[in-house]
Amino acid sequence: MNLNELRGMWSLPDPWRIRPITQGDNNLTQVIDTPVGKYVLRAYRRDRALEQIRYELHVLRGLREKDLPFHVPVPVPTATGELFAVLSGTIVTLSLWLSGSLPQEDQPEQTIAAGRALAKLGEALTGVQVEITSEVAPFPPSSDFEAWAGGPIDPAQILGELPITDDTRKRTLDLLEETQRSTPALYRALPTQIIHRDYDQSNILMEGNTVAGILDFEFCGRDLRVLDLAYALSKWPDNFWNTGKEWEILDSFARGYLQRQRLTPEELESLPRVLRLRATTSLFFRLGRYLRGLETQESMRERIQETLSDETWLQMNMEKLLGHIHSW
Repeated sequence: MNLNELRGMWSLPDPWRIRPITQGDNNLTQVIDTPVGKYVLRAYRRDRALEQIRYELHVLRGLREKDLPFHVPVPVPTATGELFAVLSGTIVTLSLWLSGSLPQEDQPEQTIAAGRALAKLGEALTGVQVEITSEVAPFPPSSDFEAWAGGPIDPAQILGELPITDDTRKRTLDLLEETQRSTPALYRALPTQIIHRDYDQSNILMEGNTVAGILDFEFCGRDLRVLDLAYALSKWPDNFWNTGKEWEILDSFARGYLQRQRLTPEELESLPRVLRLRATTSLFFRLGRYLRGLETQESMRERIQETLSDETWLQMNMEKLLGHIHSW
């Protein structure tokens, strides 16, 4: 990215030094070192809608006014007062660098703290108000599968193009179809609010056993309240599924969360179905990206195998999982 263009948008003193951090699925993140501090430059993918970026920035601005025990990215206004800039056709934002390290999933104290922090974030988000307009709008609820795909798609046709077995194709379609049938009842019965929708280890910063920062609010929006917990539980034991160690991690996170956020019995009972909802929405999102050339056949094959592995675990451990849920 052109450094002179950046200097023209943000009034920070020279010299600037820019270096990459990560190249993720959705955005490119870089660090800018300046004499007055360290900043994070985030460049959004070209397919990201401007109204969704504006919504994310409005939520972050609302959270800045809350009394949070951790930091969230604070967008630095440009010289013209905007919270983002468009440089060479790419939407970019600048925020202060947040220090900390990623949590370790096998550290119970960190896992409990991460659960508490998610509950605190959810509490703060209930007080954030963002007016939805034609220029400011979030990602849709997870039940709007076609919207997450970027438009109408035919999963059967796409799966037919991928290098997967007939059995894998059938199991995937069965999961998608069953979740689509059962999801409307969840939205009729369960509470909704603005949630993070991407709360995993890669978006959490720790200092010791304390959550120091929560990152990446790109997918935030109104959805099932319990979905944030379901998403976190689906990601936290990533390297420990089917080892027996996943149960301590699940219990630690959920109990930390429930110390601050009391869910209804209906929400807790719904967790297996909400886990499937999360997986299905994610697959629709990836299938849409595949159609736009943003996923390869190999990346889709890996994503499908991961989803089916999670579904197999859920089916094999349903009774035990419900027993743990009732103990929380």
